Amino acid sequence: MKPRSPLQIQFSVLFALVLRETRARFGARRMGAAWTLAEPICHLLVFTLLWSQIRNRTVADVEYPVFVLIALSPFLLYRNIALRLMDSLRENRSLFGYKQIKPLDTYVARMIVETCLSITVYAILVFLFAWFGYDMRVSNPLEWVAVLTLGLVFSFGLGMLLALITHAMPSLKSVIRLAFLPLFFISGVMIPASYLPQWLMPYLIYNPFLHLTELIRFEVVPYYQTVDGISARYVIEWATILVFVSLGGYRARRLHLISTKNG
Repeated sequence: MKPRSPLQIQFSVLFALVLRETRARFGARRMGAAWTLAEPICHLLVFTLLWSQIRNRTVADVEYPVFVLIALSPFLLYRNIALRLMDSLRENRSLFGYKQIKPLDTYVARMIVETCLSITVYAILVFLFAWFGYDMRVSNPLEWVAVLTLGLVFSFGLGMLLALITHAMPSLKSVIRLAFLPLFFISGVMIPASYLPQWLMPYLIYNPFLHLTELIRFEVVPYYQTVDGISARYVIEWATILVFVSLGGYRARRLHLISTKNG
């Protein structure tokens, strides 16, 4: 048998884990694939109906369904990455008996799977929207991709940190999942940040997800004006801190993560 380099072994491990994650998502539960597409569509239908009854059908000179989709798909992706990484240790416990597989490998594999699924769903929705006559052009495509990538790094660091926290305190998992519900509304996903209560804005501006949604819309919608205080640098600082803290914590507890049943 031809010897393989460490890089080739690592690639093979990630490839196998990605296949396993994909099969686990769609093999055992066929509704998994349908829900991946149905979730953003349900959000769009419900909130578009409510918004059309309260206000007009456009926001910032953009049709409301398009305005929502621009930020909704990235937010769902970042939320899913964080929560899926949080559950990775428990769901992949049996694999850690193989010395080639480490918890970090499962984190990376889950992020790859979630990102690919989200891109596929977003592409389908963009095609459908364009088919019905909506303008789906991106004003600044390169900057848009850069902001989306920054969000991936941020959510990866957040997911790893949540995995470490819930491994030590498993009872916090339910609380963390519930926390994403109010975070969904205070991150400006369904409405512009300028429509949020202004007396709360000095506190809401500390939310990195609010910065991400505003930056994403700024790069997609022509002439979109973000609220004061929105900054890519703030998200970069958060992402850097989360990645370094989570990787440091992982390095310190990597053997404990494998040897115990928590998580």
